[in-house]
Amino acid sequence: MSLPSHRPSSITAVLTWIALGILASGVLLSEVLLFDTAQSMANLYPEFAHLEGPLVAIAIAFGVCVEAVLTITALLVGSIRRGRIFDKGASRLVDALIGVLIAATALIAAVLPFIPGPPALALALLGGVLAGTAFFLVVLVLRSLLRQAAFMRLELDEVV
Repeated sequence: MSLPSHRPSSITAVLTWIALGILASGVLLSEVLLFDTAQSMANLYPEFAHLEGPLVAIAIAFGVCVEAVLTITALLVGSIRRGRIFDKGASRLVDALIGVLIAATALIAAVLPFIPGPPALALALLGGVLAGTAFFLVVLVLRSLLRQAAFMRLELDEVV
């Protein structure tokens, strides 16, 4: 007796990979443009020029975290497409995703003390910290569901 396959269609997987690739390209372009923007802002507001280096470094690190999240998501889509989502490799990918989300949230929190702008900007960053925490917690719950499903699949394979 074979179980029905609930894998996404090839079209869905390819469209997901294309969307993730477009997002990753946008993040990469933003990182490249960040240098010019930071330089012009430092020239416009010389009293905050000393913050240019640290803030650019944190922004680049945050961009790398976003690119890592997109890459891990693409790899997980591939795992689902190949029917290997219950393998240990997929579980390690989810663990890596959690680690990257924690790092990205910590980077946003690290920027808060340096913000010289209006209170609305600090509130936006605080919202980013809350959103990052929420994403981390949701992925944590999904990881536990994945582990439970993998265990149930293992038990079902033993019974069959």
